[in-house]
Amino acid sequence: MRLTIFFLLLLCGQAASGADTLRVSRVDAEQRFLSRNLTLLAEKRSISQAEARIIQAKAWPNPHFGIDQVNLWATSRQTKGEVVVPPLGKTFGKNQQFALDLDQLIETAGKRRKRVAIEQAGREQAEQGFLETLLSVKTEFRNLLTELSYDEQEKRLLEEQLTWLQDVLKAQERQYELRNSSKADFFRMKSLDLEWRRALVTKEAEIQESQQRLKTLLVLPPETYLILTDGPTLPSYEKLKKEGFALFRETAGEEPPRLQRARADIRYAEAQHRYEQAKKVPDITVNAGYDRNGNTMLDFLGFGVSADIPVFDRNKGNILASKIEVEKAGYRLEEVRADWQNQLFRAYARFVAASDFYERLDPSYLGDLAELSGSVARNFQRKNLTLIEFLNYFEAFRENRETILGAAKDLRLSLEELNYLAGTDLL
Repeated sequence: MRLTIFFLLLLCGQAASGADTLRVSRVDAEQRFLSRNLTLLAEKRSISQAEARIIQAKAWPNPHFGIDQVNLWATSRQTKGEVVVPPLGKTFGKNQQFALDLDQLIETAGKRRKRVAIEQAGREQAEQGFLETLLSVKTEFRNLLTELSYDEQEKRLLEEQLTWLQDVLKAQERQYELRNSSKADFFRMKSLDLEWRRALVTKEAEIQESQQRLKTLLVLPPETYLILTDGPTLPSYEKLKKEGFALFRETAGEEPPRLQRARADIRYAEAQHRYEQAKKVPDITVNAGYDRNGNTMLDFLGFGVSADIPVFDRNKGNILASKIEVEKAGYRLEEVRADWQNQLFRAYARFVAASDFYERLDPSYLGDLAELSGSVARNFQRKNLTLIEFLNYFEAFRENRETILGAAKDLRLSLEELNYLAGTDLL
């Protein structure tokens, strides 16, 4: 087992120290993310798709042209050897009959304009969908940076305490060989060493998971190892905590994209409903026709108009269905608003609780713990502490370290959640 742990740590160390290490600050990493992330680039193309649909919706229906009743030949028996139909020009059309038709559909009740309105509402949906995706993926990215930053710090502290534990274990092994220590005490120390090594490997696995997800978001090669140059940081949040929802409303301004998207869904449904209402009015088809020798006239030119008679189908079903869709979109908006408000209330309560707990911590306590860990190790080697006392101290140090780092990380994550719900950076 110790050999397996050694090779895992060796591989992780090689990954971190390779030639493809990328050192960036949080700000630089986010700029790179915003310009290269494939999810955002693909989602942005949805807006271009919506604009293309608007262009298509503005197009008029094509006219229809047809040639009919063409006789490709005429026998002497049919014409009795005479020219029954004079040619058009020199020889074309001699003894020939044909008809030409030209039809044009004219949409009534502003159907074309209403289709354009539908696609314009679709473009608004695409724009709000992009902003919603941007917020979601950016929040995920920032949270991953936070996870990576604090995990790296906890890993360094684990390695430091593991170094002290190694010194104690070597001293304990010598005492055991000299019969000055019991086998049970020696094996208890070895068990503690393996437990801490396992914790280090687990932490390294968490770091690698964050690395993999960040490299995917940043579109980096697999062999790249990402290192944040500015480490764990907390923005100034005192104003947000003091002013609360007043600052939230002032900074957030308009509604977040998730609510804007729900409103866009209503406008899309309303545009679709207006189009379905317009479809109950029949369209008109105008036509012009030329008939050569098809009737009593040699060259006949006629015009006509046609339209459906709305006796059986007045599009009532589709009108009713689209009206219901408008009502459904309104219900969804109310649901999204209620969910957003409840999430905001919970997120702000989480932020206040996390900040209160973090502020109770002594900023120098983490450094003091590191010093005490070394002092406890030395005192145990000098036999000023029993094994039980040593193990209790070390376990307490580990729990306190995780608590301190976890408090700072939870506070940073709660701030990012508030930014996400506000739809903008509050700080």
